[in-house]
Amino acid sequence: MPPTAMTSAPPPRRDAPITVRVARGALFTTALLDELTTGLLVVALPLIRDRLRLSYAEAGLIFTVGALSSVLIEPPITLAADRRPLRVPILAGMLALAAGYALAGLAPNYALLLAAVALIFPAIGTAVGLAQSALIDAAPPHQAGRTMARWTLLSAVGDLLAPLAVGVGVAAGMDWLGLCLIAGCLWLASAFVLAPACFPSPHGQGELAGEASSDERDGLRSRLRDLRDALRDRELLRWAAISTLATTLDEVFLAFAALYLHDHLHASQEAISTAIAVAVAAGLAALVLLDHLGHRVEGRRLLPWMAVLALLGVVLLLLVPTVPLAVLALAVVAFAAAGWYPLAQAAAYASGYQPAALVRTVSLLGDPIEVVLPGVTGLIAARFGLSAALAFLALGPLAMLVLLPRRHLS
Repeated sequence: MPPTAMTSAPPPRRDAPITVRVARGALFTTALLDELTTGLLVVALPLIRDRLRLSYAEAGLIFTVGALSSVLIEPPITLAADRRPLRVPILAGMLALAAGYALAGLAPNYALLLAAVALIFPAIGTAVGLAQSALIDAAPPHQAGRTMARWTLLSAVGDLLAPLAVGVGVAAGMDWLGLCLIAGCLWLASAFVLAPACFPSPHGQGELAGEASSDERDGLRSRLRDLRDALRDRELLRWAAISTLATTLDEVFLAFAALYLHDHLHASQEAISTAIAVAVAAGLAALVLLDHLGHRVEGRRLLPWMAVLALLGVVLLLLVPTVPLAVLALAVVAFAAAGWYPLAQAAAYASGYQPAALVRTVSLLGDPIEVVLPGVTGLIAARFGLSAALAFLALGPLAMLVLLPRRHLS
């Protein structure tokens, strides 16, 4: 296990214009801004299509290009990020996001839109992912689960706000450009708050996260050695794989479940929207409960029960004959799956590797799954039907039960 460098630390600056508590709150807020602004690309997709006259294939390629760009660019940036300060890459990512959304709004053609998306996706991973790493580094190891639960709760709030914000904006007469400029301004404002901030200190050290000494700055060779050691740690790889599997019951599942409600149960668009809203609300309730139980129950011991409950929810969805029961089934799946990622990622962070950005780099190696999962699920749906596609996604909780340590299954 790689050692963590320790040096004598100067006392914190007392003239910091923004308190550490405000900085911590601003770092948490990036989770909300992430889902709120990226949701713009999903909810406002019809506006993009009409503006640039895109085909369905071109519209789908937008997300493929973004995911591929993130897979190629984000891991090296995360690995190379200084252990202290994370301020520089976080602020750079926020500024890149502001520029990316401005370019997306102003793009006069498809090529420039793809260039904007190729900038936005890795910039989100840099700004938001390293903000998460800074918060994990600053928290005591036993609080990693609670930190991740709060992080995911704010992300879910952003998920809820995204369609509402787009609806209000369009009702107020905004077009695609206006929505993108607001998204860019939100990231600029966040950077403005964090720029002078006194970042939270890494746990157990007195110095500020933004005030690293030269002795702590490892070279690329040292980082690669740490990454090699981490990739040999089966326990870390286990938790990284489990957190990646959370993708199977996330947006892709909800998207194909919406199609299932429409095609198999003949639900109206209003009923489908209600079903998705109920599912998101159930996920929020689960995260609130998880945060409340954080001090009483070891979170990772809840994962087997979550997997079983999620499987039962999928089976119920495929068997029930009415829309109300299907909505209940979706709520069960969403409730069970909501805590999956934060608990597994917290367990990965608790593996002992420092800084948290190193653990995040290992977790990012599973990102190609997010690139291929929608396409594979779509192919299964086209060849074997939507029921088979949903059953395929249910392999996620089954795989989690296989990967979980035996001591958590007893």
